[in-house]
Amino acid sequence: MKKFAAMVAFGLALSTGAAFADTMANAFGNTVVVTYPNGAQARYHFNADNSFGIHAPDGSHVHGTYELANGQLCLTPAGGERACAAYVGDKNVGDTWTQTATDGSTINVTLEAGRGGHAH
Repeated sequence: MKKFAAMVAFGLALSTGAAFADTMANAFGNTVVVTYPNGAQARYHFNADNSFGIHAPDGSHVHGTYELANGQLCLTPAGGERACAAYVGDKNVGDTWTQTATDGSTINVTLEAGRGGHAH
């Protein structure tokens, strides 16, 4: 699950405070694309039922549940351990931004319209 922890480390930037539910809704039906320094991408799909799917850079798929708590987005993959990252931002479909991953690297994050990839 170390690979999963690295994937969640980006800290999904969508919103803060009382707007959690409304802003998280921007991701429903859309794709959060994380581009790592080496150019590899992970594609995240979040659903209104608190489930998610990730299409990882190596082609694998990870599914599980998410929770917003204490200013963090926490993902628990099926059969794996919960991993949390900061939940910050105020982003909308079409936005692209950079942020620091927990390993100190700079990553690019884009909220794309539609469900690209296969991470349902």
